[in-house]
Amino acid sequence: MTQTPLPKRIAHLVEFLFLLVIFVLTNLFPFWSLHGVARCFRILFYPVLGQARRRIRSHVSELLGIREEKALRQFTNRNLEHTIRCFLELMQSWKMRNPRFIRKYVEFAEEAMAVAQDRSQGVVFAEGHFGNWEIPIPAYASIGFKVHFAAQRIANPYVDWMVRKMREGYGGGSAIYLKESEKYLPLLRRKEPIGLVADQDAGGDGIFVDFLGKKAATHAGPAVLAYLGKARLAIGFCVFQGKGRYRFYIRTLYRFQAKSDFASTREAAEKLTRLWVAELEKEVRKYPEQYFWVHRRWKTRPPEEIA
Repeated sequence: MTQTPLPKRIAHLVEFLFLLVIFVLTNLFPFWSLHGVARCFRILFYPVLGQARRRIRSHVSELLGIREEKALRQFTNRNLEHTIRCFLELMQSWKMRNPRFIRKYVEFAEEAMAVAQDRSQGVVFAEGHFGNWEIPIPAYASIGFKVHFAAQRIANPYVDWMVRKMREGYGGGSAIYLKESEKYLPLLRRKEPIGLVADQDAGGDGIFVDFLGKKAATHAGPAVLAYLGKARLAIGFCVFQGKGRYRFYIRTLYRFQAKSDFASTREAAEKLTRLWVAELEKEVRKYPEQYFWVHRRWKTRPPEEIA
């Protein structure tokens, strides 16, 4: 096993200590006030957010048609504040183990409750980087529905440990790293639920689907797991309502009936992926400032555009 060079280990430790400071500072404030705190952070860290601002502006000007300078600047600021607030809320995730806290800040839509009560099949929850994508796990845990969730290993091992402990502290199911994907199907076949935030750029192995008017390489994982795991495919959203409050709702998009639902696994992957991405697009168009415009969602281009 290759040992991490000393300079990188020092950099990892400094980053971890910085996050600990942010953790302590964030927990000096009540949860409902974190949007205001995020605005202060956005102003304080303005000099180091240049790349994020440029990426947001580029994406929304192209895909949403926002080009007037004042509107573009206002949108970018609000989007950064939303993203920073979600990060600060993760720093207070230890509070989410308390069912009373969840009842105060999270409103369950009717179908979100119905999905949790239906144990006839496993369920794959597809999510995007929209609203607060962390809250569904502790929200469901508060009513006794424990959702296992896919996790990407963070390069900094100290930060990876910290974030994993925060997420496992929700009281939900276990965190499963993407390299442990062999664990997913057995869970689904035992009728257990799995959540995946799957709207990152999937590279050349992804399925290209239209998202906000532009083709995006998309992970087929949620679709394939629902089909092969004989489970349901649902998409979940936790939309910010102001003052720390969220509305949590679920839409069931597919329920496994038989292998003949689709001619092949490939067909299932393509059709079900398009289905959940279309639902995500509807919500992003309703609340565009709550999408994570910073990430390089459209980085990989389809072959016909490169040729």
